[in-house]
Amino acid sequence: MFSWNLINIFKGGPRNIRQQLLRDIMLLVCAIIVVLFVIGYYLGGNLRRQASAAIITDTSVLVKKKFYSFTEPVENYLTIGYLWGKSGLLTSLEAPELCQIFIPMLSTHSYIAAVSIADSRGNEFFLKRDGDQWLTRHSAVVNGKRLGHWQEWLDAGQPLKSWDQETNYDPRQRPWFRQTLNRKPGTIHWTDPYHFFSSDKQGVTASIAWHDPRSNVFSVMAFDLLEDDLLAFLNGLATGDRGHIILLARDGSIIVHNRSNRLRRIEDSPAVIAAIKHWRNKKQQKIEVFEFSVGGRTWWAGFSPLKEDKLSAWIAIIVPENEIMGSVKKQWFRITAAATLVLIIGVILALFLVRKYSYQLRDLPRQKIHEHNFAEELQSLIAAGESPSLEFKSTIRKNLKTGKHGKEIELAWLKTVVAFMNSDGGILLLGVNDQGEITGIEADEFDNEDRCRLHCKNLINNHIGPEFSRFIHLKIHHLQGKTLVVIECERVRRPVFLTVGKNEDFFVRSGPSSIKLTMSQMVDYLNERR
Repeated sequence: MFSWNLINIFKGGPRNIRQQLLRDIMLLVCAIIVVLFVIGYYLGGNLRRQASAAIITDTSVLVKKKFYSFTEPVENYLTIGYLWGKSGLLTSLEAPELCQIFIPMLSTHSYIAAVSIADSRGNEFFLKRDGDQWLTRHSAVVNGKRLGHWQEWLDAGQPLKSWDQETNYDPRQRPWFRQTLNRKPGTIHWTDPYHFFSSDKQGVTASIAWHDPRSNVFSVMAFDLLEDDLLAFLNGLATGDRGHIILLARDGSIIVHNRSNRLRRIEDSPAVIAAIKHWRNKKQQKIEVFEFSVGGRTWWAGFSPLKEDKLSAWIAIIVPENEIMGSVKKQWFRITAAATLVLIIGVILALFLVRKYSYQLRDLPRQKIHEHNFAEELQSLIAAGESPSLEFKSTIRKNLKTGKHGKEIELAWLKTVVAFMNSDGGILLLGVNDQGEITGIEADEFDNEDRCRLHCKNLINNHIGPEFSRFIHLKIHHLQGKTLVVIECERVRRPVFLTVGKNEDFFVRSGPSSIKLTMSQMVDYLNERR
């Protein structure tokens, strides 16, 4: 029953005011749902993008700050070394004095693996941690051969043993020395990843150069940082279970990757490959945040240079969207709760309106008989008798008194149709007399039902107008062995006239009858009806 009524509400044909109100309320609720969905989808998409981008940006800035705090001591020591070297202080110092300077530095910052001081003549001092002890190498070219003097130290200034050994190590061929030659003196340079000669481990080196004021010899000081120490630092920065933090060289090669110990190869992470490829193609901004998809999964990435000049290394943050949606989901919950509340309020208001006007709606004129229960509803209408929205006519064209077809009979029911449309709509039953007896239209002597329909349609077109035919619905039914014509009339908002020759008459319903209004009465009636 409910589904049938629902179909009738939205299908074509006449509707009474109750159906219109119910239809409008349902359409209003549907519209509210659609609007809320669109707003939620739009705001949710923006919120997702804004929140993800903000989190990636904030994380990039935080990692930069932490990484700067990690590298700041190295750069401070290099700056101090540059001032010492420029003043000629380092040139006059021997190994014990250099150990007293640099061993405390490396002890304080354990991630600094080694320090080197070399000049353009090939002289070199090298200090590194060797377990619980310290190891120095002082090498130089003697008679065409490079000799290295090695010493072990317990701590600053306390040598344990020493030995001499020929070596093929030339500091002038190392990346940190050669690359620093091309930089302005006093400028700190960070190398790309490379293998250290002494430990055969991967790492990067920060270096600075100067010219000795007395000999004009070009000298370089350098500090080594092992990849393992950089990895330990990156692993201490939380980015979720599947997030990536990567330190990139200027050319986009990976210096260190926080998940490298969980990946056999970088190819095992397609998201990292895709993000770096995208960044290489669009490396234009200091902090670039973008969204991309890999294998149907959404990722967010942010690339930020460690230095403002973009000549330094870069930090990359690459995180799957579901790792950063925790805070967004809270916003989604608020939006959903608000939308649900608005929807509930809308439904409550709609029910309140229906309940408030239910008694008035019960008495509103009827404009339609439902097809699924037509016979019962028709008998119920006939039993109730004529009313402002229901009228009976015995025939369509036959004058039962004279036994002849009469134009006055046709105009009589056409007048009722016009009156219904100018009022609140209604139902006209042809084949029922004034006493409510079912007489049928057999007296009209139509050859068949199609002839009957065509005759009525022509009368409506000629006397009311074809433009109003869509508001008039004619049905033929059989009841108690008799043929009845049911004409359902909808209310029309513009005036409808009954045209007879050159005359146009305006009719409205007044109780169970139709009355003709004068021109002034019609104007007043239409003004009140708006």
